[in-house]
Amino acid sequence: MQPSNLKDIRWQGDSRKRAHAFPKGARIILGKELTRIQIGLQPRDGDWLTSVGRGVQEIRIAYSKEAYRVVYVASIGDCIYVLHAFHKKSKAGVATPQQELDIAKQRYRELMRGMKQ
Repeated sequence: MQPSNLKDIRWQGDSRKRAHAFPKGARIILGKELTRIQIGLQPRDGDWLTSVGRGVQEIRIAYSKEAYRVVYVASIGDCIYVLHAFHKKSKAGVATPQQELDIAKQRYRELMRGMKQ
């Protein structure tokens, strides 16, 4: 597949800044996962986040005994919209912290409002 066929990545809010703050190894994994999504594949380790919005998924990155998450939607047009990126520090279980989900939900709503205009 030629690079011109790759979906564009559009970063919402401070998601790019947050992802760039990940350790180098986690950023490399993220880059590979985003490339998979750009060519139409699913991430190696991901999950649907239907509570955030229609078509919203997360990339799960495990690196150096730490967990990182990137929430995105790739089902709108020819772009991948990265809604949120964060270091998962939850001490209680495997669930994504509600505060992080709320940020992703807000950005999804803003994206949808912008699409309707």
